[in-house]
Amino acid sequence: MATDKPQESQSPLTEDFNKFVTGTMEKWNVPGMSLAVVDGDDVYSQGYGYATLPDVKATPDTLWYAASTTKAQIAATLAHLIDSKKHPELANGWSTPISTILRDEFVLHDEWATTHVTLEDAVCHRSGLPRHDSACARTVDGKQCTPSDLVRNMRNLTLTEEPRVKFQYCNLMYITLGRVIEVVTGKALGEALHDVIWGPLGMDSTYLYLQEAQDAPSHFASGYYWDKTAKEFKTSGFMGTTELAGAGAVISTVQDYTRWLKCLLHEKEPFSKDVHKDIKTPRMLVTTEPTRGADIVHYGLGWARKVYRGHVIYSHSGGMHAYGAQVYWVPAAKFGAVAFANTSWSSNAIEDVVIYRLIEDKLGIPTAERFDFDGDWAEKISQLASELPLDEAEKTVFPDKPKDPLPSTFNTAELVGTYSDPGYGEMSLHEQPHPDKPGQSILVADRSNMTWEYQLKLYHVSGDYWMVHLNTLRNPTFLNEYQQGEFRRGIDGKVSALEVKWMSRVEGAIEGRCNFKKIS
Repeated sequence: MATDKPQESQSPLTEDFNKFVTGTMEKWNVPGMSLAVVDGDDVYSQGYGYATLPDVKATPDTLWYAASTTKAQIAATLAHLIDSKKHPELANGWSTPISTILRDEFVLHDEWATTHVTLEDAVCHRSGLPRHDSACARTVDGKQCTPSDLVRNMRNLTLTEEPRVKFQYCNLMYITLGRVIEVVTGKALGEALHDVIWGPLGMDSTYLYLQEAQDAPSHFASGYYWDKTAKEFKTSGFMGTTELAGAGAVISTVQDYTRWLKCLLHEKEPFSKDVHKDIKTPRMLVTTEPTRGADIVHYGLGWARKVYRGHVIYSHSGGMHAYGAQVYWVPAAKFGAVAFANTSWSSNAIEDVVIYRLIEDKLGIPTAERFDFDGDWAEKISQLASELPLDEAEKTVFPDKPKDPLPSTFNTAELVGTYSDPGYGEMSLHEQPHPDKPGQSILVADRSNMTWEYQLKLYHVSGDYWMVHLNTLRNPTFLNEYQQGEFRRGIDGKVSALEVKWMSRVEGAIEGRCNFKKIS
């Protein structure tokens, strides 16, 4: 382990605390983590475990995917550009309709939403557009997709709410805000972020694209998942972030992030007092009931705001295919912490557990009043990410499934072929033997060209209804989602389409339906 403070300093990263961290990592099967704390003017940082197995240790200077903690930097950059009053396109501030800046690029499924959704609607996730993460493509016909391509594709994706009615976390809207920054400044997003934040704060080990980070002198941590059957870590490889851009492309170190935290905690340059006030202003309700030991949660400029045991806390998480990030800051205490680690979900769990202990210790919260984040995460992961037994998954997706299922009106061989949806792209279905039922088949589509590189497995349920299991290819423990699928017959009697009702297990919400027409 490495530290940037001598042992005699008043570091919260004591020997007892470090034992707590390593024990938590072992319990949750996380190979490595970097952690840094800002306490007033002091910074303390530590590496735990391994950035790359078997022997490259994690340090405060290890590079990690910062994932969705990118969003706060996108929002702060926009706030700065608005405050500067140098850009006429932003004269109406956060009330500026996005379509007045991106024009033909930003078109939504609904005409009113297209002309009225503002920068503020996008930044606080109240645009009416749900996640639609499964529609994000890395390549199409072998060509790398750009953020602009993903923004243009939003016209093909259904809105599930009226704008400004409901909080719906949406990566696509932050990809859009990244494009707004590029158009307004006339610079590539990485250059704009460097000019506004990274350069002035001395964040010299922060990058926007994978290749930049891989070419950097600091070691880039490898990502892993825990194989329960083999009882070993397996590598997930690196994931490109080109098309994600403003939603979660930043790669950085905890040391660099302490500079960002100090800026926020001490309301320092490069931002004005008005921008710092803007950053802390809540804009949209996330929850309407107390949750996880806190009061109701609001969302603002890339930060969730909550009151935990009487103290205002700002935070944001980030998750990639095999990485997790958590950033917290408590303005009144001038205290903050950041942690990056190299698994999905379980990294976020241990980071929450570890950082909340630091915060609770700092604020003097009695043990009896501390929330059980460890137990909460165990329940959350089992609900959101774990693969379900087929019969249990079927009951979840099709609660009204008949006791005696009906046969399909199609032969499985008829369903094989290529299908296309304007928003979700093209995919090919092929047959594979059923894993549990000898002599029967399932249908499979490999979608390795998509941002999250997933596979769809279709299991017959009843009649022409099939359960669609989405599982990520790089890491089978990252996403396991279950959708309703129904094959349709055309007037010619042949298979015409596969309709999928997309359901986000993470959000517990319907994302709409799409119609994959059979094209060959």
